[in-house]
Amino acid sequence: MLLASLLNPKTILHLPKAESKESLYREMVDLICKKHQLSTCGDELYKMVMERETQMPTAYKTGIAIPHIRVEGFKDTVLSMAFLEEPLDYSGTPINWVCLVFSDKSSSNLYLNLVAALLKISKDQEMMQALLEAHGGAQTVHIIKKEEIRIKQDITVADIMVTDIVSAKPGDLLSHFSETLGKYSHSCLPVVDESGKFLGEASILNLLKVGVPDYLMMLDNLSFLRAYEPLEKLFEMEDKITVGEIMDQDCPTLRPDASIPEVVFEMIQGPKRFFSVVDKDGILVGVVTAMDIMMQIFMGVVK
Repeated sequence: MLLASLLNPKTILHLPKAESKESLYREMVDLICKKHQLSTCGDELYKMVMERETQMPTAYKTGIAIPHIRVEGFKDTVLSMAFLEEPLDYSGTPINWVCLVFSDKSSSNLYLNLVAALLKISKDQEMMQALLEAHGGAQTVHIIKKEEIRIKQDITVADIMVTDIVSAKPGDLLSHFSETLGKYSHSCLPVVDESGKFLGEASILNLLKVGVPDYLMMLDNLSFLRAYEPLEKLFEMEDKITVGEIMDQDCPTLRPDASIPEVVFEMIQGPKRFFSVVDKDGILVGVVTAMDIMMQIFMGVVK
């Protein structure tokens, strides 16, 4: 399916600026309701948009915001676009392209791949410049149609994985590793070499094991311990031991073209909730977690 096939020139806006997010959404909702017969419209639909906006972020650092509303009983996917000369502030992120999407409650595949197509455009500076300078909706549709941007039918790991990766190097000291875990609120990091090649993973559990003497690991129950001394070894060794010494090297990974059911199966069958995504050359290209799948598949949000 071509992205252009979902566009209606009369639901596309080009504005010097928007007074507020609320006024812009109101105008876009009115455009949608004039051109499409939704089971819910007017004030009720606008309220749904604003409620959704407070539930989770819709803005991306590439300058696009994609609020998505699932409408009960609506058997289609429609959208309105707004291009702004003066960016609108979305909690610190400047946005000059807003795509408001309405769909039925069973169109997760189409929606996620629609978002992937929109994000691809937002990263293309030349195309974005052309869209921002377009004169009206018809020219906007023509530009997108000319590029023949397609919406994929299937969702793969590549569509939902996080590509802005926080990773560790094997030579990093544990003090630096622990600071990185805390800074980004992560419990596990992929470990790569200088070329980006995947070497393994290191988790907070790997870190904590450094502070537990070997003899204690042989016991079935440590409830008798009340003092903190066993973990003092960690503080003594954190500037002497490297990530390469504690990381797990034999870690299952995913390929970018792996299907989402395949990932869910792997997570349900085993203890891992975090997977590194590695290409055919062994280069780390992303990470995916159980939370990513829940947020993006079931809640319709793409990071």
